[in-house]
Amino acid sequence: MNLLYYKTIAPYYDLIIPRDIKGICDSVERFIGKHSRTEEILDLGCGTGRFAIALAKRGFKVTGLDMTEEMLKIARQKAKKAKIKIKFMKADMRYFRLKKKIRIIWARGSVGDLTKTEDIKKALVNIKRNLSKNGLFIFDVRDYDDYLKTNFKGFSCDTKVYKKKGIKIVFNFNLVLNKRTKIAIIKDTVIMETPYGIKKSIGFHKLKHYTRVELKNLLIKGGYKIIKILHSYPLAKENKPRFVIIAQT
Repeated sequence: MNLLYYKTIAPYYDLIIPRDIKGICDSVERFIGKHSRTEEILDLGCGTGRFAIALAKRGFKVTGLDMTEEMLKIARQKAKKAKIKIKFMKADMRYFRLKKKIRIIWARGSVGDLTKTEDIKKALVNIKRNLSKNGLFIFDVRDYDDYLKTNFKGFSCDTKVYKKKGIKIVFNFNLVLNKRTKIAIIKDTVIMETPYGIKKSIGFHKLKHYTRVELKNLLIKGGYKIIKILHSYPLAKENKPRFVIIAQT
């Protein structure tokens, strides 16, 4: 996990990495059932809190957990502005402890940040420790085989330009995937142009990709029952090469 990367891009995160928040949250509700809206959910790797806040607005009691204080600061500000009560905590998914076990833990996009096998194993054990009997762990990771179908050389790049309130932001994304380790090295460059000058930020981080077989083996060895492995959040408009996994203790 590269905390410096998330610290660097925190101010721009929601803008440069947009997500179909409604569609993804609709999908999560389908997984757990709308009748569960009064339940507690742990948003593991909550970042700037956009999903935690969306779920809290639907009635869920949400706790957001992240390792990056800069992300959590933004999340707290957004929750305060929305007048929503959410507990945000700084902790590591490998070692956190909840005061009591809960039925639902959701990790949107954060599990892939664990690039070492021993770290993902530690996280799976710890998450299971914090789930109640028959609890659900919902998470997503990048699909290695699906990514190579459209990027067979293991390389992809993109540049996007955003304009907001007199500020121009140019976001450049470069990904190089190591086919042996299935770990991608990602370089994000953000150039922000304002009337007062130009600011440039560069961040690097690693992202682990998985095959279906690897996921099954990890979860089974970790003591989980696999409920479903999907290729996307079914109600979301996004079309990313990722697995969405619903596992049970």
